[in-house]
Amino acid sequence: MRAMSIATLLLALTWLAACGRRQPSQTNPGAGNRQTQGQPVKDPKVARGKAVYDETGCATCHAIGGIGGTTGPNLDGVGKKYDAEKLREILLKPETLNPNTVMPPFEGSEEDLQALIAYLQSLQ
Repeated sequence: MRAMSIATLLLALTWLAACGRRQPSQTNPGAGNRQTQGQPVKDPKVARGKAVYDETGCATCHAIGGIGGTTGPNLDGVGKKYDAEKLREILLKPETLNPNTVMPPFEGSEEDLQALIAYLQSLQ
């Protein structure tokens, strides 16, 4: 019984450690140049935000266009649902939206945070 508890704890810690890390299997050369729906990204900030999304492993838990995890909410249409200020709050303090979340707060640079917000807002 104790071994099972330890194994479960180790699995949970490993899973949480994956959040915020680059997931090579999720990156796609040129992905930062296209929206999930196949539309070209014209704004370099949005393209950088897509790269930040890929590099930090957001798709481990979140799906866009049916690609990604199911632990967190689907992000299709998130740009219609939340404005930039609310997205910033969610990314920096995820527990404000869901007190039981396992999502870690964003720990990148301010520039990367702004780019990620721009990318999420582009998901209309």
